[in-house]
Parts: sequence; C-alpha cells; structure tokens
Amino acid sequence: METCDPLQIKVKDSPPRPRINISNPGDLKEAESVTVTCSAPAPCPHSPPKLTWTLQQDPPNTMEENPDRTFTTKIQKTLNLTDQHDGFTITCSASYPVNEGKDVKTAEETKTLHVSYAPKDVTVVVSPADPVSVGSVVNLTCSCRGIRAADGFAWLMMMSDGRLHTMEDNTQLYAFEVTNSDRGRSYFCGCSNVLGLQLSKGRALIFEGDHETVDGHLILKMLGIIMLVSTLVIFECWFRSRCSSKPEKVSTRRGKDAAEADYVNRVVELQTS
Repeated sequence: METCDPLQIKVKDSPPRPRINISNPGDLKEAESVTVTCSAPAPCPHSPPKLTWTLQQDPPNTMEENPDRTFTTKIQKTLNLTDQHDGFTITCSASYPVNEGKDVKTAEETKTLHVSYAPKDVTVVVSPADPVSVGSVVNLTCSCRGIRAADGFAWLMMMSDGRLHTMEDNTQLYAFEVTNSDRGRSYFCGCSNVLGLQLSKGRALIFEGDHETVDGHLILKMLGIIMLVSTLVIFECWFRSRCSSKPEKVSTRRGKDAAEADYVNRVVELQTS
C-alpha cells in the first residue's frame, strides 16, 4: 500500500507589508538627490497589489519578475533633499484585491527622513526684551535652526559710523552691561556647522524713551549696498578661519573701556564709497 507525504497549506489572512528603500541609506544631507522605492510582493501577477504613498498622488505602478520567478510591484520617486524633508514621514500602502476582487486588504509601511542641513533662520534674540536702560545687563542669544548642533558661533558689532568689530568666538550667548555707547550699534551673529554657515540680520537695541526704532534694515540702508556686501565677505573669511567646535560658554562685557580694549586688536574698518 502506497503512502503519500503530507501536504501542509498555510493561509494568511493579512497581506504582506510593503518595503520602503532609499538609494542612499547613510546620512542624508540637503542638496543630495536620492531615489525612494516602495515595493510589495505580487503573489498573483494577474491581480497585483496597488501601491500608493504620501510622496505623490496616483504613482505609476510597475511589476517586475524576480530571479526566483516571483513578482514584485513597485513605485519610485527621486527627491532633491532640502531642510523641509527633515522629519518628513513617508507612508506607503499596498492594497490587495481579495474574494475575486470584491474586497481589498491593505498593509502599510512608514519611514521618517532625517536630513542634515546648514543653519537656517539665524537671528539675534534680546533678553530681557526691549526697551533697555543704561546700566542693565542684556543677553544676546544666537538662535538658529539646524539638525546638527552648530560647530561654532561668532558675534559682530557694527558701530553707528560703519566700523565693524569682531567680538566673541564660539559662544551662543553674549552678555554685557548697557552703556550710552551702545546707542546706534547693531549686533550680528553667525552660526556654522559642517554643512555651511549663515549670518543674521543686524539687531539694534531699543532704549527707554526712544521714539524711533533703529533696526538692522535701517542701518544697512544708511551704510549702503557696497558696505553690506563688503561686510559679508569679510565676515565669512574671518568666520571660516576662526570657528571650531567648542562647548557653549557665556561672555560678559563690563563697561565701555573694557569693551574697547577687547576690540581694539580685532577692528575691521569698512569704508563706504
């Protein structure tokens, strides 16, 4: 009497989850181009799953035969990465027809992008908030947005006559006691990491009793376009040569005489044409 080997059949009620792959699996950086692919097995080539995702509407589905003679359905899109892609979550759905196409079962996969980028939105934050008074202590904080911690910070001060002073290196917080000499001065900060640097707009202090607000835009308008361009060029050259990775520290300045003594050896004069 002949016997047959037992045959075991396993039936799964849930469809297989799709897979999301990125062409560059390492660290993602802004300005890079990557290809994102979502794929799902197609056990029934005549009734393949339909893939959709959050990267685009109605993406074209393609089906490929694998070396083992199974089939895979996939969708694909190329991304030119920017800082806006950082934290973006890709969701891919695979919808399988079941019960002779009468019903659909769906499986999902998600992946979140982590993109490194150069500092953005660099601003000088004043605390306590304006208006300030002579003799009070003011804290200037260099605020910037970026996935990586800044490798370096730097501070510049532009006098009312257009002279530019380089101040503290590699400190995010700059604190000093306000004097009458601070009227008309504008403060700039620079934020840098391995991917680039950015300079803030000028920030002038508003004193108690002042009726007119002096801000960076007004000062730059008075100095003119030539002085602005020259300032940026000189700052970038100086900043690239001096910035390095150091822990955050707090700098203080007490009195006009001490400040001028600190600055005198690092003065850069800009002349308007």
